[in-house]
Amino acid sequence: MSLRTPPMSVFYLIDLALYPQLSQQLFAIDESPVYERLYLQTAYARYAQQGPILFSPSNGSAHVAAARWVQQGAAIALHTRATLSEVAKHYRQLTHVERQTGPPALFRYADSRIYVGLVSGLTEGETHALLGPINVMNGVANGEAWQLESPAPDDEPPGKFKLTADHEQAFQRKREQTFCQQLASDHGVALSQAQQWLQQMKALPLTTEYARWEGCQILAASDYPEPLSSRHMQQLSSYGGSWQALLGELKMLTSEQAPLVDTDGDDR
Repeated sequence: MSLRTPPMSVFYLIDLALYPQLSQQLFAIDESPVYERLYLQTAYARYAQQGPILFSPSNGSAHVAAARWVQQGAAIALHTRATLSEVAKHYRQLTHVERQTGPPALFRYADSRIYVGLVSGLTEGETHALLGPINVMNGVANGEAWQLESPAPDDEPPGKFKLTADHEQAFQRKREQTFCQQLASDHGVALSQAQQWLQQMKALPLTTEYARWEGCQILAASDYPEPLSSRHMQQLSSYGGSWQALLGELKMLTSEQAPLVDTDGDDR
């Protein structure tokens, strides 16, 4: 007696915290989707209505809409021979993941943006642990398509997925690259210029990513066409106020029509 191989299904993941409007749209085009709210049966059960949802469309129109959401970066496609409940179980155990350093982290596995940075830095074993029973996972983030393929979807992963320092660094590099590309596009400056500004903001006493990005926005929106001079950097580095005040000082410095040029002597 031969065992039949289960057919390949396509399920979809959506982070409703990022795209709450898709919940209403989903049920408008599909009256009976099979779905799981993935924060149920976890410590975040009270946030289940705003958390990740896993669903299987029940009609062709819903599949077309879901595929469109994938291309827009709002959903992730999962190709698998496992059942919806088996996939849901896998994702629930990924709600928190161990980190190489620091406490366990809440893992936003339904956010397509995190995978763009992770794809190139995962080993075969890490990919297997991350995908579990999923054969292929794909999505789009910031206009860039990505895909993960399991080396052995029918086998038990060798261990649980863990975030390493390399993963977090790769993710951060991708975030910064995406930010700089968007900044350059929005303000018509060279990508290399945006990257230089970000490195300078990281060298200042701006302790949060938000503050550093705000500093870059100030520079890009000003008439200051070059990296900050060493004297401006020294002046800002020694500023003793809050980060908000420091950004105010930056805005004042860049309100000049031309950058301060470094000289060996006086400021003529």
